[in-house]
Amino acid sequence: MRVVETDLRVRYSETDRMGIVYHTNYIVWFEIGRTEYCRAAGLPYRTMEDSGVLILVTAVECRYRRPASYDDALRVRAHLTELASRGLAFGYEIVDSEGMTVADGITRHVFADAQGRPRRAPPEILSVLERFRSGV
Repeated sequence: MRVVETDLRVRYSETDRMGIVYHTNYIVWFEIGRTEYCRAAGLPYRTMEDSGVLILVTAVECRYRRPASYDDALRVRAHLTELASRGLAFGYEIVDSEGMTVADGITRHVFADAQGRPRRAPPEILSVLERFRSGV
């Protein structure tokens, strides 16, 4: 299973009044991880969208394990957990500079056309993602 890691640093605007990262930012960081995973696979979102294929989010799950604060260095680890002709799922782990898990979760997606209607993914997209996931 291939894991793509993306580093980020908590910005002040991502924290709440208590100085802790506001919970919705983890979902944004999942998206960053997913986007970078696809880019690393050689299939940037822009390329998929230009070919008429969208990846729509159908479910999000996030477990908050420990707080993160302003200026913390974090790493988003993303991996593809499921891949089928109609959809896919990603798993995520966000860790701090000591390697401690801050949050983890999953997102589920369906492939859709440019109008947002569900569709099967073209075989070339599936093969690129499968080869990357398996490390071939």
